[in-house]
Order: sequence, then structure tokens, then C-alpha cells
Amino acid sequence: MDLADYRKKLYDYLVTQMSDIAPNWAALIGEMVGARLISHAGSLTNLAKCPSSTLQILGAEKALFRALKTRGNTPKYGLIFHSSFIGRASAKNKGRIARYLSNKCSLASRIDFFADGATTTFGEKLREQVEERLRYRL
Repeated sequence: MDLADYRKKLYDYLVTQMSDIAPNWAALIGEMVGARLISHAGSLTNLAKCPSSTLQILGAEKALFRALKTRGNTPKYGLIFHSSFIGRASAKNKGRIARYLSNKCSLASRIDFFADGATTTFGEKLREQVEERLRYRL
């Protein structure tokens, strides 16, 4: 019971921090996946600096370098795979949706980093665009 309470408090803390630090990012991809990506990149600053192709495979560096070394296929997604968008896509379109989602996430991270006020309007619009693309691809 104590562990469940701790987990709930930790999740509530994560939601409040993400709404303060990166509201558009949280509105687009969710708090858990967003926090994992920010943590893996080091900061929102580093995330805003990296291109969308890097953001797409963030978390799959080991597989990427192994593929480059053996001249195999490079990974299509890293931590972004845990997003609900990728899970809803068909197997054939997972790579395309991952690329499109990483593009929108890159925009959201830059908006959050450079914006003066905290608003979720851009994140909600970007989420609608991704959902529209997902409906179109299914």
C-alpha cells in the first residue's frame, strides 16, 4: 500500500512539473514518455537543440551503433515507441508514425523552450495533427 501511495505521489509530482516546464510537450506526447525523453536527453535545452531524426531514435543508441557497425538496418524508434500513437499504428506504418511524431515533438520542445508563457494550445493542435495522420494511415 505504501509503495502504491508513493507511486501515485510521484506521478502527481511528475504531472505538475511537466505542466510547468514543458506543457506543450506533455499535451502532445504525455507526461511519462515526455519525462523519459527529457531525462535521456539531459534537459529540455538539449532536446530543443537536437533534430527530429535524433529525437526519433533517442534511447536506441546501442542498436543504432550496432546496426552501423554491422551494416544492418537502423532502428526506427527508441523511447518514443512507448507513446500511445505508435501502439495504435499498424505494423507497416509504425516507422512512418514515429517519424511524424518525432517531427511534432521536436516542434513542441522548441516551443516550450523558447516560449515566455506556459500554454498548451500548440501541444493540443500538434496532437490533433498526429491523430489526424494516424486516422489517415489506418
